[in-house]
Amino acid sequence: MNDATESADAPRRSGRERKKVVSVYTEAKRAAVAERKKAKNSGNFERNTRNSRKCKPEEDDDDDYSDEDSYASSDEEDRQSDVSSDEEENSEGGDKRSKPFIKRRGHWKSDDESAYQSVDGDRLFTTCYWDRTRRLSWDARSALGKGQKSLLAEQEKSCITLNTQLGRSNSLTQVPYHEDLMPFYEYFADGVKQRPALESFRITNHHLPPSPWLESRILSVLETFSNVATLELSNCSLSADDLSSLVKFIAKNTTLSTLNISKNNIESEDTVKDLAKAIKKHPALCSVNLSYCKLAGGNAALERMLTACKSCEHLEIGSEEFDSKCVTAVANFIGKKSSVTSFSLTGATIDKENKKLMSEALVKNKTIEELYFQNNKLALPGIIQTTKKGKSVKVLIILSLRSKLTILFFPGLKSLSRLTHLELSHNSLPAAGAKAMAKFLEGADCKVVTLDLSSNHLTTKGASYLLPALKKNTSLQHLDLSKNWLNDGVAPIVIDMLQNNSTLLELNLKFNKGMKNVREEKERRSWYSNTRTIIPRRDGGRFEIVRGALFDTKSFDSISGSNHVCAVEMSGRNQGDSFEDTMLKINALDATEGKKIRYKVVLALNHVNTDLYNPRSFDNVPLEMMPYLLEMLQQDIGYNGFGKDIAPKNMPNMDTMGYSRHGHWNRETRSWESRVGRRNPLTRKFEMKGEISKDTKSLSRVFEVIMSSQSLPQLFSRGPGEFKFTNKGDSTTTTAEKTEKKKKKKSKSKKRRKFGDADDDDDDAYIPKGARKRGRWEYNPESRKREYVPPPVY
Repeated sequence: MNDATESADAPRRSGRERKKVVSVYTEAKRAAVAERKKAKNSGNFERNTRNSRKCKPEEDDDDDYSDEDSYASSDEEDRQSDVSSDEEENSEGGDKRSKPFIKRRGHWKSDDESAYQSVDGDRLFTTCYWDRTRRLSWDARSALGKGQKSLLAEQEKSCITLNTQLGRSNSLTQVPYHEDLMPFYEYFADGVKQRPALESFRITNHHLPPSPWLESRILSVLETFSNVATLELSNCSLSADDLSSLVKFIAKNTTLSTLNISKNNIESEDTVKDLAKAIKKHPALCSVNLSYCKLAGGNAALERMLTACKSCEHLEIGSEEFDSKCVTAVANFIGKKSSVTSFSLTGATIDKENKKLMSEALVKNKTIEELYFQNNKLALPGIIQTTKKGKSVKVLIILSLRSKLTILFFPGLKSLSRLTHLELSHNSLPAAGAKAMAKFLEGADCKVVTLDLSSNHLTTKGASYLLPALKKNTSLQHLDLSKNWLNDGVAPIVIDMLQNNSTLLELNLKFNKGMKNVREEKERRSWYSNTRTIIPRRDGGRFEIVRGALFDTKSFDSISGSNHVCAVEMSGRNQGDSFEDTMLKINALDATEGKKIRYKVVLALNHVNTDLYNPRSFDNVPLEMMPYLLEMLQQDIGYNGFGKDIAPKNMPNMDTMGYSRHGHWNRETRSWESRVGRRNPLTRKFEMKGEISKDTKSLSRVFEVIMSSQSLPQLFSRGPGEFKFTNKGDSTTTTAEKTEKKKKKKSKSKKRRKFGDADDDDDDAYIPKGARKRGRWEYNPESRKREYVPPPVY
C-alpha cells in the first residue's frame, strides 16, 4: 500500500515537490521516445510502445512517494509532456516546429467585432433574435476551423498550397483573421523556411496577418530560392505595405513565370506604376492574373498595365469598377498586335457604346485562341412591348454586347475560327443567341474544344437550337450548360445528340432545377369547377437521358450501342435506378470500350433488368464463350474487388459486410416491421438477407448435382466418332470405328475387375476423380451457426 492510503492526514506536497515528480515523468517519457527511435532505425519498431505513461523510471531517489503518485499529473501537464515528446520526434526527423492545438468553435467569442478582419464585413456576425445582440456566425466559426486545419496540413516538397474552400453553403469568401491564429501562421511560415527547394507558392482565400508578416516571413524566404516559378496570393486582402513589398520582390526576381494577385485592391497609383514597370521588365513572366482587382488611377493606370502585359501569353483582367473608358481601353488593346493567346475579361460591364469596338477588335486580332467573357452583363437582342397611340408595337432593343454574338461572330467567322476555348458564363443567352452559337458550331472552320455557357439563363427552347448543331461538330469535347433554365423537355434533344456524336467527352447539366429524376404523382384541384385530376408518376429528364443514351438495358445490343464516351454530369449521385453517378464514372474511365460495356452489362444483369439472362437467347453463342458469360453472371460491383474504378468511395467489401436488423414503415399494413439486411451504397437500396434470383438458384443446383455425381468424368467426355442411324433405328458405325474394332480383336483382352466382385478388396476405398474427399464447415442460415458437413458417400 502506498502512503496516501495508510494515513489520511498525510501532508500535501509543495509545488517544488510536484514539479520534481513531473520532471521525473517527462525524463522517463523522453527516454522511452529515444529508445523507440533507435528501435525504429534498427528495424525492430513496435507500435504498441507509443504510450509511455506506464513505464516506470529506473531510479527513484525520493523514497517518500509511491509509484502511483510519481506518475499522477493533471491533464495540462500531460499535454505539455506530449508536446515536448513530439518536439523531440520532429527534431530528430528534421522538423523543429511546435504544432499548436486546434481551437474549437466555442473558443471564438464575439465580444469585440474589431478583433476579426475580413472583406466579408457584416456577414461575419449575426443579430440574435431574442436579445438583439451581435454574435459571431456559424459560417465564420466553420471558416476559422477549416483555416486552422489547412495551415497545419502537410505540404509537398517543392509546392506549397494554402487553399481553403468554404463550400457553397457558406456565405463567406475567405477565412477571417484573428490574433489567436498567429501561432498557426507562424507554424506555416516555419514550414516554408525549412524547404530545401520551392517551385510553387500559393495562398488563396485567407486574410493574411498584418503587413510585416508577409514581407519578413514569406517574401524574404522566397528570395532565397532560385527556382520559384509560380506565385499566387489570391483573395488575401493585401495591404498597401504588402503590395509595395510584393512589387519589390517581383522586380528582383528573374524566374517567376506565373503571377496571380486577383481579388486584391491596389489603391496606390505609385504601386500600380511600379507593378507595371516590374512586369514589363521581367524576363520570364508569361501569365498575369489581375481579375477583380481595383486599380487606382482609372483609365490611365489600366492602359499602363495593359501595355506592360503586352508580351505575356495569358492575361486576366477586369473589375466591377471598370467604366466605359476602361472597356474602350481593353478593346483597343485587343485590336493591337500583341503576344496574348489567352485573354479574359471579368466583371466589367460592356455597354451599348463599346459593343461595336469590341467586335471590331476581335476581328482584327490574330493571336487570341482562348477567349473568356465572365459576368459582363451581356445579352442578346430583347423584344419589349410598348404602346404608341394606343397600339401595341414590338420594339427591338439591343441590351449589350454578347448578343453582339449575332454581330460578333457572323461578320468575322473566318477570323474567329482559331478559337479553341470560349467561355461566356454568368451572362444571358436567349434563343436568338443560341441560334447564332449553333451556326458558329456547325461551321467547317470551327475548332472550339471547350465551350462554357453556364449561368446564362438558357432555356429548353434555346437548347433545341444549340444541341442539334453538335451532330455535325467534330471538335467540341467539353460543354458546360450548368446553372441554366433547362427542364425535362430537353431530354429527347440530349439523347438524340449523344446518339449521333462520338467526340464530346464531357457534358455538364448540373444545377438545372427543372430537370428531375422522377416526377412524383400529383393531385390538382380546380376550385371553380370542383374537379380533381391526378397526374401519374413518370420518369424525369435525368432518368430518360441515362436510359435513352447512356444505359439502355432493353437488350444486350442496346447496351453495347449506347454512348460510352461522353461523361454526363447531372446530380452527382445515384438516385433510384438511374445510376447517374455510376454512368459518369464508367464513361470517364481511361479504358477500352469493351471494359465499359462489361461494367454496364454486369449492372444491368444484377440490378436493372434480370430478364436479360434468358438461356434461349444464347443458342447461337459459341461454346467457348459460355464460361465468360457465366463469369459475368456471378460478378457484381463491390464483390471480390470487381469495379473498384466506379464503386463509391464509402463502399465496403460486400463479401465481408455483415447484416443487421432495421426497422421500416410498411405502407400497406401501416405498421413498423423489422427486417434483416444491409444497405448497398451503390444502389442506395436495402438488400434483404437471402434474396437470390431464380437463375442463380438454378445454376447453383446444377453445379451441386454435377459435383456430387459418381460419373463426373463421363459427363464432360465426348465420343471420337460420328453415329449414323438407319431407318429401322439400328445404329451403324463409321469406317474409323471399324478399323479400331479390328485392332482390338487382334489384341488380347484383359480381365477387368468390376464393382461387387468377391476378389476386389478396394471397392470401399474407391473415390471418383474430382470428387470431394474431406468434410468442410459451412454457415447454416437457419441456425445462424457454422456446421460441419461430411464428405459424400460413394
